[in-house]
Amino acid sequence: MYLFGKKALFDNLDKQIKKVYIYKPSNEILTTLKKNNVSYEILKNDVFFKTFDKRLNHQNIAVLLNNDDDISLKNYLNSIRDQSKQLILIVDSIQDPQNFGAILRTAEGFGVDAVIYKKNNQVQINELVNKASMGATVNLKLFKVPNLVNEINVLKEKGFWVYASCLGETSHDYSKVKYDNKTVLIVGNENNGISPLIQKHSDFKIKIRMFGKIQSFNVSVSTGILLSEIRKQIN
Repeated sequence: MYLFGKKALFDNLDKQIKKVYIYKPSNEILTTLKKNNVSYEILKNDVFFKTFDKRLNHQNIAVLLNNDDDISLKNYLNSIRDQSKQLILIVDSIQDPQNFGAILRTAEGFGVDAVIYKKNNQVQINELVNKASMGATVNLKLFKVPNLVNEINVLKEKGFWVYASCLGETSHDYSKVKYDNKTVLIVGNENNGISPLIQKHSDFKIKIRMFGKIQSFNVSVSTGILLSEIRKQIN
């Protein structure tokens, strides 16, 4: 996982930095890297800018973090079992990196314990997602899985109640629903929403009441609204 810029470097010196790639480093950057025993490589112009997209506003600094331990969701839930209030977010088939990054930033801000997303048919965590998340990916527990239904079943076995955000006559006003202290929120694809199979495995369907002429909010905005209400109730 890569993060970019001076702030990302300084904010993560206490974490597992694998290596830092830099172009034309300042004395301050070099001193900091050496003082903290961080491995680094100074790249030439053509190599650095061919490797790292200019759109990332990287400030000539790319920070490569070590991957998280390959802990299973079940083992992670066991590790937080004494935590009385738990909030998990499941993302179903988000395609836009800006949306995914914004969702992760919001999830981190509301203290979500873990985010679960798909290995396939879903934008992965890349440089653009990291940028949009403002570094939230570093602070979140992230699970990339092949099958969301399997993970939903694991969560239900652990006592979670599952709330799916979707439009429809059978969906309840999100603000009038009582959320459990162990809650899973599911948000879906920008165009198609949550798949019918995932909806089938949820306990409740919830929606945000609209007052204008458009049918729904952007998925990242909806996620923020829903997490705000859930966190208010279970906090």
